[in-house]
Amino acid sequence: MFRRPFHSIDATTIAVNIPEPVRELLLSMTNQLRELLLVDNGEEIRRLYPTAYPEDEEFEADYKSMVHDQLLMARLEAIDTVEATVTNTEITSEQADQWMGTINEIRLVLGTKLDVSEDDEGEIDSDDPEASSRVIYQVLTSILGSLTDARTDQLELG
Repeated sequence: MFRRPFHSIDATTIAVNIPEPVRELLLSMTNQLRELLLVDNGEEIRRLYPTAYPEDEEFEADYKSMVHDQLLMARLEAIDTVEATVTNTEITSEQADQWMGTINEIRLVLGTKLDVSEDDEGEIDSDDPEASSRVIYQVLTSILGSLTDARTDQLELG
């Protein structure tokens, strides 16, 4: 019998049923995301900090100076939560929200590297040198979808 990676238990708890290799993948990917955030290489993480004022460099600089550190701290805290709870069989709604944010951020960074677009059909060419990264992207997309469904179920319960 197939079990979804995540399902809501009640309005505040989500069951986690992901295999060990996927848990290890998440740990590896969160560690890589943390390193990218701390190095702050603008190109690799550009989709995590989109431009708010493309027509006004001064407003953009002011905006970044106001929000960048808060966003960074929130992202690092969410990564810490995922890493601390990745072996759990249950997570809280708040932890699930942090998981969703972190997984989505990993997908954004990886999708930028792979130049993923809405036109991609999801087919992976086994000869593609980035095939393994594309599989990881699809796995993360699937996990995020299951977790989003579980949170949606919770909201309907609440």
